Amino acid sequence: MRKDIINMSTKELKRLHLIKKSEDKLITQIKAANMLNLSDRQFRRLIAKFREYGDIGIIHQNRGKISPRKIKPEIITNVVNLYQSEFLGYKPTFFAERLADEYNISINKESIRQILINHNLWTPKKKKSKYRTKRERKHYAGELVQLDGSVHQWFLGPEGYCVLMLYIDDATSRVFARFYAYEGTIPAMDSFRRYITKYGIPVALYADRHGTYKNNLKKLSIEDQLQGVSASTQFSRALRELSVSIIPAYSPQAKGRVERSFKTMQDRLVKELHRHKINSLKNANIFLEKFLEDHNNRFAIKPAQAANLHRPALPVYSLKKILCIKTKRSISKDFTIRHNNRILQLKYPTIHKKAIVEDHTNGDFIIKVKNKSVPFKDISHKHILQNKQANKVPYFNIDPISLKEIA
Repeated sequence: MRKDIINMSTKELKRLHLIKKSEDKLITQIKAANMLNLSDRQFRRLIAKFREYGDIGIIHQNRGKISPRKIKPEIITNVVNLYQSEFLGYKPTFFAERLADEYNISINKESIRQILINHNLWTPKKKKSKYRTKRERKHYAGELVQLDGSVHQWFLGPEGYCVLMLYIDDATSRVFARFYAYEGTIPAMDSFRRYITKYGIPVALYADRHGTYKNNLKKLSIEDQLQGVSASTQFSRALRELSVSIIPAYSPQAKGRVERSFKTMQDRLVKELHRHKINSLKNANIFLEKFLEDHNNRFAIKPAQAANLHRPALPVYSLKKILCIKTKRSISKDFTIRHNNRILQLKYPTIHKKAIVEDHTNGDFIIKVKNKSVPFKDISHKHILQNKQANKVPYFNIDPISLKEIA
């Protein structure tokens, strides 16, 4: 390019034209400044540069110079090598966070994205715009908590194909989650008990219409119909005892906040679990606590209103009494009860014909007659006892693909 040629933008050419008109006394400085949407003082500065440097004084003085903020080539090489060796598959935003936290390399996520694109390590994706009506967030923390479970190959090993039970506060986007072998009544109760212990009792839960949360069969016994009992599940019965409303969602889009959280978790959490070589449910849940602490520090927001509507958690024994599976059983003439393929012998006779068996989330169970615990002895066959002791979980049918409890 010839050195006597000055490259100017359309904006700069317009400025030069009006400055020359002003210098030739064909237009006043105030009029020219108004045409350029500049103050009088700024226009006089441009005239001073024009008089001192000529036409070149109009262009920006940094043009053609290397930006002091340009990333050094050796840093770019280091970033590319780290991505290929340790973070391959990470999205640019997550990769930028890990570089800042673990290697003290602070680079903007967009710069990271461009570096990866230039080295053919990332393919930009076009977002499809969809019309939807945006629902306003709730104003108070604890006013509404969205709940769902996601089946995925979360980590390596035989236990890696499991369910992540996730709770997200609608007002703050604060996440609570835990891994389970399947999605059903016991995981829902155990995870909700842990949520209550940590944050308190929310006003309402927003969940899908899975059989754990909503009775889709709509079948009631004649006795329940006569007593006016509504069709409910064990989990919804426990929520009713806790005075927590449950709202059914009729589409995934309706509870989009928890669905988007799963998309984030299936990207970030999976990569971190693989990177740290997690291969068991126990270790995954231990790692998850630290991961969620960092996640909430980054992404949780302040609610519109400062008040927290979570009620204080109930004592442990009260939660254990409520968040359990309560099953009505008949007492035989020999004072035995059959429950989950077991034979339970009451130690003392009773005149009552019905009892309630409470299966707790830790696998233990008790028998109650007229709301009072009664002592009993398990007289089941030995092979049944051995199987039950090896796996202290109430018997359920679990779909092997969806890992959902079958009613």
